[in-house]
Amino acid sequence: MDDYCGDGYYLHGVIQCQYWFVNEKKPTWIVADPVSSQTMEQFTHHRLLLQLLWNRGQRTSEEMDVYLAPDWNRDSHGPELFLQMIPAVNRVFEAFEKGQIITVHGDYDADGVCGSALLVTVLRDLCRLGGFDEQTITFYIPHREKEGYGLSIETVDHLATEQKTSLIITVDCGISNKPAIDRAKTLGIDTIVCDHHTMPQELPDQAILIHPLVPGEIFPNKHLCGTGVAFKLGCALYTEARQRGLAVPEGQEKWLLDLVAIATVTDVMPLTGENRVLETFGLTVLNKTRRVGLRKLVEISGGKFGSLDTTSIGFQIGPRLNAAGRMNHATEALNLLIEEDETKAIEFAQKLHQTNQDRQRLSQQIYLEAKKQAQAQLDSKLIVVVGAWPAGLVGLVSGKLASEFHLPTYTIGKTEELYVGSGRTVGTFDVTRALHAASAHLEKFGGHPQACGFSIRGEEQLEKAIAVLRDFAQTNVDEAELIPKLSIEAEIPLEEIDWKLFEAIESCRPFGQGNPEPLFAARGVSIVSFSTVGSDGKHLKLTVQSPQGKMFPAIAFGLGEEAERLSIGDVVDIAF
Repeated sequence: MDDYCGDGYYLHGVIQCQYWFVNEKKPTWIVADPVSSQTMEQFTHHRLLLQLLWNRGQRTSEEMDVYLAPDWNRDSHGPELFLQMIPAVNRVFEAFEKGQIITVHGDYDADGVCGSALLVTVLRDLCRLGGFDEQTITFYIPHREKEGYGLSIETVDHLATEQKTSLIITVDCGISNKPAIDRAKTLGIDTIVCDHHTMPQELPDQAILIHPLVPGEIFPNKHLCGTGVAFKLGCALYTEARQRGLAVPEGQEKWLLDLVAIATVTDVMPLTGENRVLETFGLTVLNKTRRVGLRKLVEISGGKFGSLDTTSIGFQIGPRLNAAGRMNHATEALNLLIEEDETKAIEFAQKLHQTNQDRQRLSQQIYLEAKKQAQAQLDSKLIVVVGAWPAGLVGLVSGKLASEFHLPTYTIGKTEELYVGSGRTVGTFDVTRALHAASAHLEKFGGHPQACGFSIRGEEQLEKAIAVLRDFAQTNVDEAELIPKLSIEAEIPLEEIDWKLFEAIESCRPFGQGNPEPLFAARGVSIVSFSTVGSDGKHLKLTVQSPQGKMFPAIAFGLGEEAERLSIGDVVDIAF
């Protein structure tokens, strides 16, 4: 984030001529084509704001208006557009009227936890307003290591016998769980699937499917997170409740958007189209959230209400919610989000904060072990690392290795019975499609093109699966995509950094996937002075001079080691 420092701007820069990735891959700078002078004459926007809009595909006044000023009524999609929304809503109210047990079954990551909390909130609201028994609303999240991802046959049997469940609503899972859903049907349990993951070869035909990617589905937004899908069901339930005479306050559904904002960022959904609307309004709700537990979590993590943004979610809120499922059990995070007692909420928040600190220490240890294996694989098109590591942390390590070495990465840990892995990609390589190629050797798998999870039983199957993944990557990874790239919005003189530019950038928030924080470039900049700052000299602090002679302070986070390669008077290009 660019921080104004009173007498200049800190430029969060990388130094092109001295910047290497650990595997010595120099990044290629991809500079966007400048907007033509003819186009400039058609609009009244600041030159660089118009460039940012153009780079993001906003080419008409109407598109630019939607981007710069999202409107809830104009730009969000009604839940009734889902083809199976009406049957889903009717089945929920049937359960209310018959006093049946409804179980919300979520995933153990922040998306699944937030979506589960959202639906539990809605269902409890409707019970209170409609005079239904609130005890009929239950929830279940599987243990990451002991049970794995998704709805299992064992869980269905447990819900049938122990909780007497009649209706399961899955959140952020379910689309790949046909055997479990078929089992539920034989036991007299109906299932509503709220999911957004990649389509399996065989869909669960015994379930009501609320999923934007189901073949034939007409819902316009194909990039909802799991919580976003659950939000649409929640909106439809509130609407139906009003039609049935329940006193649901007007606009009640918007108070759910704090959870949608968190999940959209943590699940790395593109902040374009309707998602930009959901995130914009969701951040407004997050900054005044009524959730006691969430307020306590923000406070203990150092966040400030009124200024919470996507970075706050990505670096403060999200990691703490995810830490529960990674280290202990995700139910701890769900309990925090639905807790209404302040004393208990403080206890839950403190525990999650401590769990996250433990997670940071352990994941760093695992990363260092995995990095040694990765460094021996840099001549290949794929990194696969294996160790006696907790399943809850392998995704974090995969992400870090993929980013550092710019290679698709699978990190595989070991539980008592299974090997459990997680993949992260670079470029357009589809890590989940690669798992399809190795499916004969996998117990379970699923995910997105960018990220996936899987489990393997036994060392022999592990070796066979790895061999298939490596062969698949060798054939399908494009060499050109293994070169790191920096996307530059525009080349500008440093003198153009002023409040007008600052305001132009601010108008493009919220930033995230699909709408990155702008990166500019300045050429021929001289280094006047430099030093390392921070713990262990981790960061590089500089004073730079533009070709026109104006001085600017700059800081390059995480590039302290580059000080050894610099000299006063070096002329460099910077991206900032």
